[in-house]
Amino acid sequence: MNEALLDKKRLDGLSLIILLSAAIVFRFRVGNIGMGYLLTCFMLYEALWVFFGENYSEVLGRILRSRYQKSKYKSARIIKRYASSMTYFEAVLGGIVIAVLGSYFIKSVFKINHSFYLIWFFGIIFAIRLISENIGGYLCSKKSSIRLYAAISVVRQILIAVFGNIFISVLSGYGSKIAALYKQDDFAALYSCIGICASAILAELIVLILVLVMKLLSGKGDSDYDDDYFQKKDNTGNVFLMIWQRRIFDVLNTLFMIFPFVFGVFLLYQKNADKYLAAENIGLFGGSVLFPGIIFCILGYMFTLPIMGEITLNLRQSKMRYAQNHFQTAIHLCFIFGSFGCAYLIAESGIIASMYDESIRAVVSKLLVYGAFLTLTMLASLFMLRLLVANGLTLLTYFVQIPSDVIFVIVLSIALKKNPEMSIAFALALLISFICKFVGYLIVSIVKLEMNLDPIGNMFVPMVVSAVVCVINVFLAKVIAPHLGSLFTLLISFIEMALIYLVILLLSRNIKETEIEYLPGKKLITILAQTLHVL
Repeated sequence: MNEALLDKKRLDGLSLIILLSAAIVFRFRVGNIGMGYLLTCFMLYEALWVFFGENYSEVLGRILRSRYQKSKYKSARIIKRYASSMTYFEAVLGGIVIAVLGSYFIKSVFKINHSFYLIWFFGIIFAIRLISENIGGYLCSKKSSIRLYAAISVVRQILIAVFGNIFISVLSGYGSKIAALYKQDDFAALYSCIGICASAILAELIVLILVLVMKLLSGKGDSDYDDDYFQKKDNTGNVFLMIWQRRIFDVLNTLFMIFPFVFGVFLLYQKNADKYLAAENIGLFGGSVLFPGIIFCILGYMFTLPIMGEITLNLRQSKMRYAQNHFQTAIHLCFIFGSFGCAYLIAESGIIASMYDESIRAVVSKLLVYGAFLTLTMLASLFMLRLLVANGLTLLTYFVQIPSDVIFVIVLSIALKKNPEMSIAFALALLISFICKFVGYLIVSIVKLEMNLDPIGNMFVPMVVSAVVCVINVFLAKVIAPHLGSLFTLLISFIEMALIYLVILLLSRNIKETEIEYLPGKKLITILAQTLHVL
């Protein structure tokens, strides 16, 4: 993976972290019922987005780069023209499908009638974003524009966060009046959610303008060199097949990844007679388990991305010993990041829960524990999944993903009958599913890629150290929280826990000098290690 694409993936990860952080803030402003509405609509939107837009810009950019490198300028121009016409058709079709089909699911299947307005906004968001993605494919064809296009994805999430909070402030008061008039408490949350969706549409329009300006400023047009690569029979359908052949496995992998979330939302509505209570539990689950867990997961994944490229390169060059060493480094770092995220969420669960309504604090504390362990298993699973796909073992990953998803469905169905708290049942089923995925991917990596692992050094030691740090911080947080408040306590605890965690790992000589290169703040960590005389 070249540096430009590596930076793009990191910026994509940063944009997702910003979005999830904004979602946590939105949850406190719109409440559990409002977040439940948004997540329900978002799951329907995301399922269709994966089908049409997942990895589209990268694939189109890769096809165009290949043509440019071979001086096939006419071929590239034809591909761009046909890809654009295909995208405009898909944008309109997809937007209509989301609005119509989504409205049917929300009103007839989920039966949360008040939120069907939101799905129309998601249809508009889908259409604008897909057009931006198509233009992004042209920008990704030029190495000089890849990083800039990725930076725009960060701008998109910042705009949503800023405009979303502004629009919530504008519409929430009006929503409260409507709620009082119709005696429907969820109307206040609904109007706030409409504000968030409107902010997303505005952000997408700004992004579309930015990518159009970037395209105009990205350089001269294509040459008129005629390579005769395309014949007269070539048309939009052929370009469609060309792009889909390169996207199909990415689409399937992502669909399998989001299946537990989408189906879990569907099952919660089907198993509960009170649909609005189901939506409230979905919002609670997202804000307490899903968002915090994925944030820590993405943070760790961003720093392990370079190692994936090293392993793949060494495997292709038959340098097995180097590949095995890098694999151990990657798993070790996954557990270092995952264990820290797990320890932090568990240690601060009481402080975070105190920021919620008193009636749900006990449930939130339990959910945060599930979210903490989910971080640990999700990060390592995601890394190994991407590694196996990068090395041509995509079909084998399905033999892990499909049984794990089946187990998720079975566990969730049983848990919903045994546990009255739907959000806890959802979290438990998701955790068990990711444990199965982690074990399955690890077995495939060891058997097919001939990797090896040091369970004690790579996995056990970081988990034990994180447990010790967690216990220490539980007492420290209780001491400082009454004086500093919840937000400052969370921030100071994060810095303090990271420092103690790092010092103990260094003193136990669990971090190698080569692994420091992949850690954030590597220069400061090196100085600290030298000060402690462990390097």
